Amino acid sequence: MSLVTGYGENSGDCANFLGPEHRRTLDQEIARSRLKNILVGVAAFVVIGLILWLDITTGIWADLAVVSGLAGGLVSFLLTVTVLDRLVARAAARRWAPVNRLALVEFLNSIADDEQSEISRGLIVPRKLPNLDESSIDLSKDLHVLRERVLRERALLSEALGTWAQFLASSGDNTFVMRHVAEFALQLERVRDAALDAEDARSEAGAAVTGNEFVLLNEQIDRCNSAMVTLESELRTQITLEDEAATSK
Repeated sequence: MSLVTGYGENSGDCANFLGPEHRRTLDQEIARSRLKNILVGVAAFVVIGLILWLDITTGIWADLAVVSGLAGGLVSFLLTVTVLDRLVARAAARRWAPVNRLALVEFLNSIADDEQSEISRGLIVPRKLPNLDESSIDLSKDLHVLRERVLRERALLSEALGTWAQFLASSGDNTFVMRHVAEFALQLERVRDAALDAEDARSEAGAAVTGNEFVLLNEQIDRCNSAMVTLESELRTQITLEDEAATSK
């Protein structure tokens, strides 16, 4: 399947990896982005048209030299922002699209659960941190294992970031992906801190973790798992957009 292997005859089929809700969300994001671009473009050309109309019909700029210079600068700025910058960005995005897609796929593979995923078949299941059982007979060991797991997740994320973050930040529209990566990294820190607080509370109590610390820890774990799923969904969405752009050429 093309989600992992790259561009091919069935590259358009990668949209099937998105469920109905993700598909609707993707379509809504595309529609909002297009509407925003259209509104910005229309507003810019209305301003440019008004400036030109005043120049042609009234000659007002001939009497106001400073204002006419500012108006000329505004026209140049609007043309650069709405036309030239977009053309350059699109050209760069098309040039680097295969590498951008590779970076997204590598990020997706880096969060895959080795036991539940089948990367060769395009089946990616994100890893999850385990919730802790307050009644465990060896809760201290469980907390230690959780902290070690958080460190491994951070190491894997740092490895992927070190390889691809600068490229993703400078090419294509990967804003949402980078934001979700940052949210996931921040949530890992919160899980680690909550685990330390729970262990401190257990040491002070001399027995099981107090209910409040334990509930807070599991809440942070759930949020971390949710952030991982959100990141996985955003990566799939971006890969789908890359494939749809490639097949529409």
